[in-house]
Parts: sequence; structure tokens; C-alpha cells
Amino acid sequence: MDTTSAQNKVFLIKKIYFYLVSFVALMMVVFSLGDLINTTLRIYVFTHADNFSYYPTMVCEAPAPSTIKDPNVKPLSQADCEKQNTDNQKRADEERRSQRERDLVRDISMIVVGLPLFTLHWLGAKKKDQE
Repeated sequence: MDTTSAQNKVFLIKKIYFYLVSFVALMMVVFSLGDLINTTLRIYVFTHADNFSYYPTMVCEAPAPSTIKDPNVKPLSQADCEKQNTDNQKRADEERRSQRERDLVRDISMIVVGLPLFTLHWLGAKKKDQE
């Protein structure tokens, strides 16, 4: 194998590497921006988009006497049931807020890492094309 052929293979591998890393970094930025827009729209425009129907709520009906196995277990009073419903709703709202913040942190981090990574590798790929 002559040196020109070996140099061409090395050049091709480097070129593929630069374009591949550029593509992956660009996809990181694109998907993160999309998710960032999605989260922003859910917070400020479509405010009910995060309301899920499967958050726990208490059923305030007294169980049928045949289903009570422990005689010490008493059904919740209406006030206790409403308090638990309120507490469950507060926990659900806090969890939703926490999840939004986690999403925003992840998206911003991916953009902060992806943009320089893309820029450096894209410029490197273009430099390799000019050689």
C-alpha cells in the first residue's frame, strides 16, 4: 500500500468523523430546541396541556361493610377526604413543576454542549474539505 492511498484513507476517516459528530451535535441542538419550545408552550400558552387525569384522587365513599376486614378501619370523613384530595393535588402540581424544571435544565444543557460541538466539528469538516 502506497503512502498516498494510506493518506487518502486517513483523510476520508477524519472527514467522516467530523461530519458524523457535526450531525450528532446538530441533532442534539435541534431536539433540545424542540423540547424547549414544547415546554415553553405548555407553561405559557397551552396551560392545561400538563393536566393529567391519572393523578391520584381519593374516593370519599364509605366502603361496603362486607369489604371491611378490620373492624378498626373507619371510612374517612368528608373533611379528611377533601384534605387528602387537596394534598394529592398539591403534590401533583409540585411534581409537574419539578418535571418541567428538569426538562428545561436538560434541554439548556444539551444546547450549551451541542452548539459549540457542532460549530467546532462543522468548521473542522469544512477545513478538511478545503485541503
